[in-house]
Amino acid sequence: MNIRNIRCFTQGMLAIFLLASCASLPTTKVDSKSEGVIQAMSDKLAAAKTVRVNLSRTASPGFYTGVVVPQKSSGSVVVQRPDKIVAKMNTSEGSRLIGFDGSNLTVVDKISGTHTVAKATGDIDQAVRGIKNTYGVTPPLGGLLANDPRTVLLGPVKTGKYIGTETIDGVECDHMAFTEEYLTWQIWVATGDKLPRRISFTYPNGEGGDPLIMTAIITKWELDVAVAASELSVKAPAGSRALKRIPIQP
Repeated sequence: MNIRNIRCFTQGMLAIFLLASCASLPTTKVDSKSEGVIQAMSDKLAAAKTVRVNLSRTASPGFYTGVVVPQKSSGSVVVQRPDKIVAKMNTSEGSRLIGFDGSNLTVVDKISGTHTVAKATGDIDQAVRGIKNTYGVTPPLGGLLANDPRTVLLGPVKTGKYIGTETIDGVECDHMAFTEEYLTWQIWVATGDKLPRRISFTYPNGEGGDPLIMTAIITKWELDVAVAASELSVKAPAGSRALKRIPIQP
């Protein structure tokens, strides 16, 4: 797989998912306040049959997940549970579409005029785990958009701590911090509607520099909204060149 193809896949997926294992988490590792906030958030998101979300993402200069990640991107994601998700993202490297329909994962890179289709069966959570197993990608929003957000988010967590309340874009939020084996992350969840407004990940810098930080800001949530079939379809434009992609391993 050449670097350009990996970049296309990784940058698109980084806008959508947070990959994590689904092992159950002993609640003693997370304080009761944080556990309660995450559970309420998970219940709210999981109950929605459809989700539409607008977001922006920033990353530290020199942020790598195998390839260079654009410092800024923005776009939208549409979910229809249990097995359909489409993201449309605009970055400094161009426009990309990512779609999963329960059978295939399709990636369209408009700037390079290429696309790829990988076999991937199951629901959204299975696809997220399969992408991790196959490509080793660990992007930032999958836990929020999974069918079972709490399990996906807290599965790999070693410790969790409630920090306090903080205002994000005029909205009062519960602020929490979590540690995993190779990273730490923080999340801000609105005290009113129980929806997350910001999630941020800090990774150690393998080259010995400052830690690398990736932050996603959710600017709008829409739950149980009407979703047109066209919003859940990703098709390669005329003239797009097909690239080979290995099947997603479960």
